[in-house]
Amino acid sequence: MKLTILGSASHIPTRDRNQNGYFLETAEEALLFDPGEGTQRQFTLAGISPGRVKRIFISHFHGDHCLGLPGMMQRLSLMQVSHPLKIYFPEEGREFIQALSKASKFTAHVEFEFHPLKAGFCEENEKRRIEAYELRHSTPVLGYRIIEKPRLHFIPERLRETGLEGGEIALLEKSGKIRKKGKTIRREDLSYRDKGKIFAYALDTAPCPAIPGLIRDADCLLMEGTYLRSEQTLADTFLHMCAEQAGEYARDHGVKKLVLTHYSERYKDMGAYQKAVVKVFENTHIAKDFDVIEF
Repeated sequence: MKLTILGSASHIPTRDRNQNGYFLETAEEALLFDPGEGTQRQFTLAGISPGRVKRIFISHFHGDHCLGLPGMMQRLSLMQVSHPLKIYFPEEGREFIQALSKASKFTAHVEFEFHPLKAGFCEENEKRRIEAYELRHSTPVLGYRIIEKPRLHFIPERLRETGLEGGEIALLEKSGKIRKKGKTIRREDLSYRDKGKIFAYALDTAPCPAIPGLIRDADCLLMEGTYLRSEQTLADTFLHMCAEQAGEYARDHGVKKLVLTHYSERYKDMGAYQKAVVKVFENTHIAKDFDVIEF
């Protein structure tokens, strides 16, 4: 998987940080999480075509997480992308989705599919699984867990030795074995399966019981670190997470890489974040706009 940070600010953008926006490339498709205001311009600056997005996930309906949605819907419509755009959001936000999708006049050239969700939602196919978890904030919030299933990889050298080509390889992949020149060739002798990746997304939440299940064993956890622990009172008041708390969650639940984002505008020196969190969880990435994290 590959994660591109399109914006890392919280409610108020700064000179260096746009509002939220997170573009995730998986083996199957491209996903966008929480398009804040200005997201389509961030795509341009990042050199990424927004037309690649097939699913948009809204965690909740505070403006810094959703005000870029109308622009994205209209942009993809102008591009006349051939695929439907699937939009997932907490079911309590139906009125906001309706308002955002009709925020201005435009002609839709794309099929929009709206998916109101509640905690416990699960969507699964042979390649990946999507789960939703209820987090704790001042408005209903969902965290998302994307689980990429193990994939089959043929070993090129061994495959060449068999002399199999095209449709024969496809048949071997599907059936598990094939006969050629009087010999039985088995899929497991020529291939291996990688370990599927797990991406967890947890923004705008205070500590809560759902977080361990959401983030457990994630290869990459994208989590808010709105405040440092020196502002713990503000974090408690506004139901946000301190960066050090995010580090503790990552440390205690098998997370391999923590990516922090959603910073309060009060912080200018991100070095302070690095110093604070690395003491708790060493493999922490302090996100900046346009960072690319592969895992």
